[in-house]
Amino acid sequence: MQRGFVDLHVHLLPGVDDGPPDLDATLELAGLEVADGIDTATATPHVASVDVCEIPQRVAEVNAALRAAKIPLTVEGGGELAARGAARLTATELDLIAHGPPGSRWILLEAPLDGAIHTLHKAADTLRSEGYGIVLAHPERCHPLFDDDMAGLRRELRLGSLAQVSSSSVLGLHGIRARRNAVRMLANGCAGLLASDAHGPRRPPSMTQAIEVATGFGLDPAQAHALCAERPRALLREGLRPRLLEGGGCCEDLRELTREAARADVYVAGREPSLARRLPPALPSPSA
Repeated sequence: MQRGFVDLHVHLLPGVDDGPPDLDATLELAGLEVADGIDTATATPHVASVDVCEIPQRVAEVNAALRAAKIPLTVEGGGELAARGAARLTATELDLIAHGPPGSRWILLEAPLDGAIHTLHKAADTLRSEGYGIVLAHPERCHPLFDDDMAGLRRELRLGSLAQVSSSSVLGLHGIRARRNAVRMLANGCAGLLASDAHGPRRPPSMTQAIEVATGFGLDPAQAHALCAERPRALLREGLRPRLLEGGGCCEDLRELTREAARADVYVAGREPSLARRLPPALPSPSA
């Protein structure tokens, strides 16, 4: 069992959204996180379902319960922000769900499941203009991002967003199309990190299993581990700055994004920001 994972997307707070209904269920999910090799998690409730100002206190209560139950999981506060809800939050509320040090704060922005990518781009642009970096939650489930050779996704990567692929997508929980999108992102270096988007026992973390599947399709094991450990830990510690580029034009992949970032002296999270690696020309299509 691999250890040292950091889960940047998990619905862990009790009784606030479609995650655990009560504290006992939260502790059960936390135990599943630890069993999956996770030692740090960010509680990311759907922002529309919670009073953002209550998140710090709720997280403190969960951490106290974890200590009492001797479950070795550290939880940080955050939130999964829907694109349509971004404009409704005050500056204080945005900061409460953001992560990273001052000057490099970032927000988990949900890629809309209804495919409204123009709304997504508008929300992301607004957050970037306010100084926030963007981590896109489960973009593999927002199918229009993959139209025209992934033009929508590449646009976000060009502007410094990191794409968070969900382990549940890699395992096929959200359908064959989301799974193919996830594998495609892992294959061409567009996946910035892997997180669980776990909600409970029926939708557990399964990050170890997702890594096994990904390496079976050709992802280098060290790179797979970085997606779950080094990369998310660096995001919490060092943050992520937005990129405001002039002139437009999309990068062909994350390798070009990394070269552009180096030329512009713009931070990309992690000691080795490029997830580029030598892979076969094409990966086999996963079965359902």
